[in-house]
Amino acid sequence: MTGDHFCTATVVHSPGRNLIVTAGHCLLAGRAGEGGAIFAPAYADGSAPHGTWKIEEVFEDAHWSDETDDDYDLAFARLAPDASGRDIEDVTGAAVLDTTGRTGEEVTVTGYPADRKVPRTCTSRAIRSTPTEQRFDCADFPGGTSGSAWIAADGKIIGVLTGGDTDDVSTSTVLGDYAAALYARATAATGAAAR
Repeated sequence: MTGDHFCTATVVHSPGRNLIVTAGHCLLAGRAGEGGAIFAPAYADGSAPHGTWKIEEVFEDAHWSDETDDDYDLAFARLAPDASGRDIEDVTGAAVLDTTGRTGEEVTVTGYPADRKVPRTCTSRAIRSTPTEQRFDCADFPGGTSGSAWIAADGKIIGVLTGGDTDDVSTSTVLGDYAAALYARATAATGAAAR
C-alpha cells in the first residue's frame, strides 16, 4: 500500500452495504478519480488485514463542501467492492448511525494517529458544548484521528471526530436532521449503485 494515512473512518450500516462515515474535511465531495483515497479497515503496523476498498463517491452537506461550516463537517463515502467482489459491510460488519442528536453519554472512540502504526482507543463522556457541537476529553487524539466514530454503549454512532483545540479535547457535530438528510442522500445513491 502506498501513500500516507490522513484520517479515520468507520463502516456505517446501509442498504448497499458499502458506506463509510468520516469527517467532511477528510475527503472532497463528488466522484473519486483514479489514484483517489482508499479505506483500509483495522490497518495497523503496516498491514491491512481485511484488505482495501477504493472510494467511489463522497457525499457532503453543501454547508460544508461550499462554505466549510464546522457545524456540517461530516461525510459519507461509497466504496467499490474489493478485488474479490465483496462489499465492506459483509467483511467487517457495521455500526448503525443515530441522528437523533444524542450527546451527554459515554462514548468509545478509536482513531488512527498519522504519526504511529497502531490505533488509539479511549472511552469518555460526550458533552454538548453548543447547540450544534459536542466534545469529549481524552488525551492523545492527534492528526489522523479526524473522522473517528463516537460509539455509544448501545453500539450506535452518535458523533464523528471533527477536530479540537488540542490533542486532548476532541469535537464532533451533533448528529441531527442535517446528518439524517445527508445519510438518506448517500444511501439513496448507494442503493442505486448496489448490485
